[in-house]
Amino acid sequence: MTGLDGVNLAIAVAGLLLTVAGTYFGFHEYRQRRAGARADDGGAGSGAASEPPERQGPYDVFVSYADGDAEAAELLAGRLRAADLDVFLVCWVAPGLVSLLETERALTEAGLGVLLFGSGTTADPRARDEYAALLHRKYEGGLRFVPARIADVPLPPLAAIHQPLDLTRPRTAHYDREVARLVRVLRTPRRTAGA
Repeated sequence: MTGLDGVNLAIAVAGLLLTVAGTYFGFHEYRQRRAGARADDGGAGSGAASEPPERQGPYDVFVSYADGDAEAAELLAGRLRAADLDVFLVCWVAPGLVSLLETERALTEAGLGVLLFGSGTTADPRARDEYAALLHRKYEGGLRFVPARIADVPLPPLAAIHQPLDLTRPRTAHYDREVARLVRVLRTPRRTAGA
């Protein structure tokens, strides 16, 4: 390695370190602004959960959503956590874990899967994959599937045959009743086939 190669390598490494540090501090600032905006919006008691849970699984419920519906997913997940349920959200995967592996683990162990249907759900690749996995587990007999509308959109045929939740009016008495229905489902033991 020549002296010029060593200098170029040092510059490349320094650039990489600056990029990583800039990304970290930018993300940290974004999280602080986001948490502050929630607090200003009455985050206490609203059911929103700005921070992921301290422990990761085992999960009672898997909440699937399109990227554009993260706020609605966090609102629902916060309400379920307030009811002392362990909830999986992909945006809550703790540092050091691999999102896809944690998602797969949660899909495997959760007893109930909720898919939030908004205007972009069927176009979101991750939500589509999770929808397919939730239906697969449901038909294998290991999961209860609950579709939940968060916007006035038609449900796909395989979701429409299930009794959906109506979560289109957050922070209302109607929303509270729908979340309470879901909590009751999660707390009620499942009937076995033939029982």
